[in-house]
Amino acid sequence: MVKRIGSMAWRVEVGADGQLFSLGVRADTGREYEVLLGTVDSTPIVSDLLGEMARVHRALPPRVFAEGAGPHHPRSVPLQPLATRIEDHRGQPVLTLDFGGTVLKIQIDPASLQKDLAKYQGS
Repeated sequence: MVKRIGSMAWRVEVGADGQLFSLGVRADTGREYEVLLGTVDSTPIVSDLLGEMARVHRALPPRVFAEGAGPHHPRSVPLQPLATRIEDHRGQPVLTLDFGGTVLKIQIDPASLQKDLAKYQGS
């Protein structure tokens, strides 16, 4: 799979056995970088990256995306995990999304989630 935005592009390849995948990135300068990841290594990298993004954006005003950009882009589609479950992490409920080699854990607020689901079901 290759994604391209302007002169930036990245490529993701997953081995048939699911044990190794590579991420290739081409920067604006034309340089290409390739990162090989084992499935065991992928979860901390993804979690650390998203955690750091959330930490930085927490102090900033909410991001607004133009029509047709970011999550509003026509090719921006929701991911379908292989399995979804709720787990306990130090007394807090955690939404666990299993994508095979990567497991993403997201801390949730049950009351907020129920309120948002009620709004969704009511529309």
